[in-house]
Amino acid sequence: MTTLQEKLTPSFCDGKLLVQALTHKSFHNENEEQSVGHNERLEFLGDAVLDLILSDLLMQRFPQLAEGDLSKIRASFVNETVLADMACECGLKEAVRLGKGEVRTGGGNKPRILASAFEAIIGAYYLDAGFQKAFQWVEELFISRLENLDLNLHFSMDYKTRFQELIQERYREAPKYVVIGTEGPEHEKIFYVEVHVVGKVVASGQGQSKKLAEQEAARLALEKLK
Repeated sequence: MTTLQEKLTPSFCDGKLLVQALTHKSFHNENEEQSVGHNERLEFLGDAVLDLILSDLLMQRFPQLAEGDLSKIRASFVNETVLADMACECGLKEAVRLGKGEVRTGGGNKPRILASAFEAIIGAYYLDAGFQKAFQWVEELFISRLENLDLNLHFSMDYKTRFQELIQERYREAPKYVVIGTEGPEHEKIFYVEVHVVGKVVASGQGQSKKLAEQEAARLALEKLK
């Protein structure tokens, strides 16, 4: 655990908190007598702590942005995919404790499990070391993403949000995205998506994930409306 602690944070005073943060509910259910508990409550706390810290960092870095734009950026930082990547960078993929069933089904590769463990670690470190140290650690983890954030690119690429705002203004309802097919092996799968407005197909897109295909469909739909 020492190597993991060095990779995660300067140190945990309470090693049990770290172990609990790494314990998935499936492991706890199978080893309840020996378990220190699972990480769901710590995940709940870590989610709130992470939102607060990122809100502070974004307000400091972008004093010119309105609340809505700050919310969009924060949401892009705390989505499941990003947090799962952060978990891997911190070594959680190898450290998270899973039940036998989750191990068999590849639980260590599931973004939801990894993202949850990452938030739980933040919650545990907040309890262990206090807000200031938790703030410093989260800032260190996200600093490169903050420094490399291109606002023009960020907002121009959020086609789904722009399209939804436009459609809701015009029709008082949100567009609907429908997966119409996939092809290719699991690790190289291509998704095909249509975007519907008031029951009609406006555009279709494709991508290496459902989200990317939806963004492409929204981008093409925006071009048509222009």
